[in-house]
Amino acid sequence: MSSKEVCRAYELLHERNLVSFPLNQDSANKIDALVSNITGTFYAREIYPSLEQKVVAYLYFIIKDHAFVDGNKRTAILVFKVLCELNDLKIKSDIALDSLAVFIEKINESDHQEVIRTLADILFKSVMKENGNVIK
Repeated sequence: MSSKEVCRAYELLHERNLVSFPLNQDSANKIDALVSNITGTFYAREIYPSLEQKVVAYLYFIIKDHAFVDGNKRTAILVFKVLCELNDLKIKSDIALDSLAVFIEKINESDHQEVIRTLADILFKSVMKENGNVIK
């Protein structure tokens, strides 16, 4: 997802009166940097190599970086859902995204890459094995 598309998601929320403030240039610049960091590389290696990690990184960084004056969690959830839909990613049905967004906002861990990997595993992958069978 491009920074333009993330900003458009925020604008749609504003048009529907779900966020109070219109998009400003400072927010657009922050989103541009955020998208570049998520999709970028470090020493020719992707920082978030799996699609699941990239999708979670959008959710995490839109919330944590407070790019928008209002509606960071709402925008993050909307972008997350759109990315999941576009990429045919199914999250576990028992995950409440509103609660997850509040949880992410409160995380105070310095290793954000580990947090993103862990959240991707929780949201998208099987976490238990029983008798060699994967339980989803």
